[in-house]
Amino acid sequence: MPSWLTWAPGGTPVWAWLALPVVACLAWLVAKLIGSLASSIVGRKEEGEEKSRFKRLVAFSRKPAQWFVGIALFHLGRKPLPISGELQGFLHYSELALGTLAILWLMLRLAGVGSNFLAATLDRTGRSHAKAAIPLVRKVLKGAIIIFGVVFLLQNLGIDVGAILAGLGIGGLALALAGKQTVEDLFAGVTLVVDQPARVGDFCKFGSSAGTIEDIGIRSTRIRTVDRTLLTIPNAKLCELPIENVTVRDRILLKAVLALDYKTAPAQMRAILESMRALLDERPDIAPGSRVRFIEFTESALNLEVFCYVTTRDMNEFLKVREEIYLRIMDIVTESGSGFASPTPPVVLQAAEQVTVGGGGN
Repeated sequence: MPSWLTWAPGGTPVWAWLALPVVACLAWLVAKLIGSLASSIVGRKEEGEEKSRFKRLVAFSRKPAQWFVGIALFHLGRKPLPISGELQGFLHYSELALGTLAILWLMLRLAGVGSNFLAATLDRTGRSHAKAAIPLVRKVLKGAIIIFGVVFLLQNLGIDVGAILAGLGIGGLALALAGKQTVEDLFAGVTLVVDQPARVGDFCKFGSSAGTIEDIGIRSTRIRTVDRTLLTIPNAKLCELPIENVTVRDRILLKAVLALDYKTAPAQMRAILESMRALLDERPDIAPGSRVRFIEFTESALNLEVFCYVTTRDMNEFLKVREEIYLRIMDIVTESGSGFASPTPPVVLQAAEQVTVGGGGN
């Protein structure tokens, strides 16, 4: 070996300095070869749902895994080299930092793959509405992975993480107090997704407002009102309101009080009641258990009550059925010879008779 190669600047021979990049290149080439070999082996397997899922998992984790394997091979390859203690320390901490970043990269990719798998599972099991919580869970999981990785790296680099966390305690407390409402809205959004009092696309009544839910976000829920305006309500406030989900009802109530004229005879009243009951019983879109009753005498009318359920969830269909029933009821009342009462009793004015007092031609 020439003398200039044995010269040791900084306590490490020149040939060892030259060997380090060679070892790094060889380690990288071997790691890349291992990654390509693993991908080709997985690609030759028969296709199927589980095989395809495993193939996507390998594709997502290949690059960070290659980095980690390459760093490990470089560590093994440089160990026999006669390098100084200072350079060994530098390389050790560099390998530790790069290895930690590779592991964090791998875990972040696995978190993304896991969230996609969870979304596909929810779609397959008919619980697509629960996917609204996946972005929140993914962000929280990735944040926890990054924090854990940073703490692990700082701790292994000899930095007192406990002292840093203690110093950040007061600032963290102030931040938590300032973001109290945001945290409440965050957990309220998770509650709305998990408990499912309403889903995106449902028409609901809440408080004094009503509308169709367009989006359930992390902080607030957006609702399209009947006036076509967009109403945004914080999730924490929405959870405090009674939510009446109109979309999930299985039928719609039809209830009306009809006022008949007092000129209606008992026989006419019986005929009207029987005809109206037959009308409701013969319609397939009216649920069993309907009733028509003569309920009361008022100052101006004889009142009948119609009570039934229309077996539909569509409001337009309900309005159509109700219109048909109301028109048929008008026909029944008219055909019976009766009529509907006026909202107010009629006022009859009679002319006073002229009385002549006294006699004569006066």
